[in-house]
Amino acid sequence: MKKTDQEAAVVEDGVAGENEGSTAPAGADDLTLEARHAKVAEAIKRNMLWSAGAGVLPVPALELVAVTAVELKLVKELADIYGVDYRKDLAKAAVLSLIGSLGSVTLGKMLAYSSLKTIPVLGYVFAVASVPALSAAITYAIGRIFEAHFEAGGTLLDFDAARVREYFRTEFANGMKVAAATVVPKSAAGEAAA
Repeated sequence: MKKTDQEAAVVEDGVAGENEGSTAPAGADDLTLEARHAKVAEAIKRNMLWSAGAGVLPVPALELVAVTAVELKLVKELADIYGVDYRKDLAKAAVLSLIGSLGSVTLGKMLAYSSLKTIPVLGYVFAVASVPALSAAITYAIGRIFEAHFEAGGTLLDFDAARVREYFRTEFANGMKVAAATVVPKSAAGEAAA
């Protein structure tokens, strides 16, 4: 997986920590760089699918809790790959801060789509066509943010969500494209992005 200019800037700004010169972050498995990136990519994709699945749960509030749980599971898996100590409280604070950085329009859209599930048949169909793509895109963005952070030697203790908000928004937009190709039919992903 090739690093984007924005990922490189995140690392160069010192957001992630001190191990920038090494090929493997301190504590990472003895995997080659390519093997580690493949393992990370697989974890992100798998959790995107879980997140999309949670997005179809029929109870609006329950789906949001389930999606957040999937995202915390993803951060735990990435921490394990990189040999980083995992603390649920720090991961939860980071994930919620990143999600909050999407802004009220995107979050409002997700909540509105989710609440449509309370309308029999058509409301549920529209919500199921929209919420999984949004959920998967958020999960993708969280995975990419923590991949860059852990790859540069960062930990949950030194994670600064405020410094990576723009990068997170960019990865969310990329995640919508990946979700369209991976998780949901093209017509549904287009409706979610609108």
